[in-house]
Amino acid sequence: MSLTKPVAVVALGGALGASARFLLSELWPGIWTVLVINVVGSLLLGCLAEVLGPDRLWRLFLGVGVLGGFTTFSTFAVDAVRENAATAALYVVATLIPALLAARLGMLVGHLYRHRRTRKAVA
Repeated sequence: MSLTKPVAVVALGGALGASARFLLSELWPGIWTVLVINVVGSLLLGCLAEVLGPDRLWRLFLGVGVLGGFTTFSTFAVDAVRENAATAALYVVATLIPALLAARLGMLVGHLYRHRRTRKAVA
């Protein structure tokens, strides 16, 4: 497969995800909106990692593109260093721990969904 299709798929997904993040940040400005976006994105990425399987284009579109554009480590990092030390520390802990737990929960949910779907297909 040439690179044209994967690059286009990632670009389209990234545009959609970044646009959604921008709109949410405009509606609810502040670091706590970015926190929620990153945790929700981590949950969804965990699910996708388990559910999508080997379909490369869907993984690129939804995972790298949409969720890569939706979540934002760079904004998280800049927001953290702009805050006072106490708020920054709280923000870092309140983002990283829930995001990691959300990713793991998403993987569990995705695994259970895929397992249930496989059992129904066999029955």
